[in-house]
Amino acid sequence: MDKKLRAIAGNHAIQEFIKTRPNTIREVWLSQRHQSDPLIRELSALAQKKRAQVSVKPDLQLEKICRTHQGAIVFAEPIPEVSVHDLGKGEKSIVLLLDGVEDPHNLGALIRTSWLMGVEAMLIPADRAVGLTAAVHKVACGGVEHVPLIVGNQFAQEVEILKEKGFWVFGFSHETEKTIFDWKATEKVVLCLGAEDKGLRKTTERICDDQLRLPQLSASASYNVSVAAGMALSETFRQHSLM
Repeated sequence: MDKKLRAIAGNHAIQEFIKTRPNTIREVWLSQRHQSDPLIRELSALAQKKRAQVSVKPDLQLEKICRTHQGAIVFAEPIPEVSVHDLGKGEKSIVLLLDGVEDPHNLGALIRTSWLMGVEAMLIPADRAVGLTAAVHKVACGGVEHVPLIVGNQFAQEVEILKEKGFWVFGFSHETEKTIFDWKATEKVVLCLGAEDKGLRKTTERICDDQLRLPQLSASASYNVSVAAGMALSETFRQHSLM
């Protein structure tokens, strides 16, 4: 297996991959019990049509890539890279900046919600953060094919470019007074959410134009980052739909 290829697991993720990027398929690993599943048969037929290598593997080998693989793992070419220069060409846009999300299930859920909320791209760190693993593909349920990821570390330069393109940047913190329900969304928005345990880094806070918080009853706890992003994106989507 070529390490440059991305690994895709999960029935919904594979179905969306087949619909959107079938020409990028390069290799398929199938479970020993794959023959009874119609989706796996479709995948196998696609692989053969595209002359991709198909191998039947023990479940233990697939589980090393994704513990809950559902019978197949697809290895495909990486998704073409997107630059911040490509963003914001339309009247409205939402970009999500994630400041160090480490849990693959959180990142997958964030990508899935971003897809459904029309997020144009996500900025994620290269270090101290989860990458685009097979588990992330599975939880994202196909969202990976629709939400480009821009990977970097210090996003100050990228954010400055977005600001020049008309974006306003909003960070989320429980320490500020202004809630998301007091906020008026701009047409082009960057929403910044921090790591699961530490929140936004000071360097990220400094590039924000303003900070918002999500209302909650207890100050001693916090929302899961994927839940927080869902709430923030839903309110942004709602306001954009009224513009």
